Amino acid sequence: MRINLIQYIIKHVPSFFFTRTVELMESEYFMAHQIAKRYEEPERSRVRGQLRHFGLNRALRVSASDAGLIPQSLYINPKGDGYPLVVADGIYFGRVSVPFHCNRPRPSKCRYAIAKANLRFESINLSFFEQPAEISPDGMGCFIVTVNPPSFEPQSVPSNIMVGVPYTDLSNWHLLVPVTEILAAYNLPAEIKVPDLAWAKLKKQLSDNETKS
Repeated sequence: MRINLIQYIIKHVPSFFFTRTVELMESEYFMAHQIAKRYEEPERSRVRGQLRHFGLNRALRVSASDAGLIPQSLYINPKGDGYPLVVADGIYFGRVSVPFHCNRPRPSKCRYAIAKANLRFESINLSFFEQPAEISPDGMGCFIVTVNPPSFEPQSVPSNIMVGVPYTDLSNWHLLVPVTEILAAYNLPAEIKVPDLAWAKLKKQLSDNETKS
């Protein structure tokens, strides 16, 4: 399924979205570090984290606009900060940051809403919290994942920027690969010129899983 998910992503998302996202997120990461250096600990770490959060949200929205995609916002109830959402031909992108030693995203209603689109990749039905927004059952939920470096490494750049397709309960990933691996797939020659080939393979795998379960 891993290869087919990558193929499905590159079929529906322009490569410029990923290159621009990496460029802007690395820039926001650096700026957060520079501004946070004005503070002493323990304030420095808290300021740096907040600046990263808002800066990376902005980077995702701007990269979407620059790539001709649709940036939106999801809101929790009671209403709080808008959670960035990018729509790319039925694929819904959110954003998460994870520590270097654990790749599980922190649960939130908005993240559950995006991950809910991936229910058909799983052989069992899972329970959900009440969702703040409706995601098309024909879509796919993805996250741009920034990996925060450990405290003993430089804080001016993320350890990695990845693309993830989460389980609906956010406990694991159907796919979690560096953005560089997604970008490399754009340059691979297609084996067969058949429209929606990746999606057809995914449907077959899902059907096989249901038969076995």
